[in-house]
Amino acid sequence: MPVIKSKDITYKNVQADGVTKTTKASIVGPAQGWPDHSLRVFRIEAGGHTPHHQHDWEHVNYVIAGKGTLTIGEETFNLATGDYAYVPPNTMHQFRNNSDGEFQFICIVPNRGA
Repeated sequence: MPVIKSKDITYKNVQADGVTKTTKASIVGPAQGWPDHSLRVFRIEAGGHTPHHQHDWEHVNYVIAGKGTLTIGEETFNLATGDYAYVPPNTMHQFRNNSDGEFQFICIVPNRGA
């Protein structure tokens, strides 16, 4: 399917240790004809965060809405709508929403990380 309408996207709660107030939607991947990568959208509510973790794949992020922080290694970066971020493989990282609104971002990963 070449076009995915936002009204048709289903978000699911992320169930993992160290995650709070975070949902995820898998938008484009192998099922839509992209054999090597997956595009997901994360929504983090105010006060929420992803786990502080690492894995052996990289990911590219684009902030759709809101603001939050991304910690990569020992450094923390402020992110806002329109910002991009690259998380290298095998690097501890975490997204946090310290704002009052929702923080949304696209995350593209190789399929072994989907």
